[in-house]
Amino acid sequence: MREVRVFDGDFPSYERILAGDPTAVFPNEIWLQQVQPGEFAVRYKDFKTGLARNPAGEHVKSSEICRIFSSLEEARADSREVVNDHWTVRCFIYDHTGAQAGPISNNKKVNRYAVVAYAGMLLWLGIFALVGMGLIWIVFKIALVVLGPFPSIHELLTSFGWVGWTAYAIAGLLLGILACYLRIQFIAKRRVDQLHGKLKSVITPEEKRRFEELNRLHGSKDPAERDRFVKLASEYQQKVREALKR
Repeated sequence: MREVRVFDGDFPSYERILAGDPTAVFPNEIWLQQVQPGEFAVRYKDFKTGLARNPAGEHVKSSEICRIFSSLEEARADSREVVNDHWTVRCFIYDHTGAQAGPISNNKKVNRYAVVAYAGMLLWLGIFALVGMGLIWIVFKIALVVLGPFPSIHELLTSFGWVGWTAYAIAGLLLGILACYLRIQFIAKRRVDQLHGKLKSVITPEEKRRFEELNRLHGSKDPAERDRFVKLASEYQQKVREALKR
């Protein structure tokens, strides 16, 4: 077994990308070129996000490596050891043409995670449905007071059988999700407004005019201007952090 780098260089730094450096280039994948006929390469990904990991289970970027084995059996055996030690890693095996020979993962723990995740989703869907059904019931009670007596909601649903109750539950679920969405939107807008207010309190008009220069400096081909962009951006981010602490 041997380990080779997946890329032929490093990814551009965050600062270069932030500054819109036109000379910032991303590296090329070179791992497949190093796989000879009869050999098999293994790459390592996060089981949930698909982002690169290494055999030790660590998140990596341009330092991503793959292992190359002389046989498919060796590649599978080593991959099983990796996923047993780090269940969040999925191993993908490729031949020299780049065709997949099948993924290897810790199915026992991944399936357990999936069961817990889906159970949580079902629980939240049930909560949304109950909340929505409760809101519909409240609206119906208010309608009784305003419009006068008419058949109760229970009688109406019973007359339609399971179809009526199913429609009631679905309507409650949709209403519950809508209520949750509107609540999140309201909270997000309030926090954004609060942040804007805090930023105004920590950034003086003179600083604001200076930070507006970021729009002009972004993507400049002049290295000096890009350095100034990074410096100004760092100062602005510090101001944002100060505002968030208030």
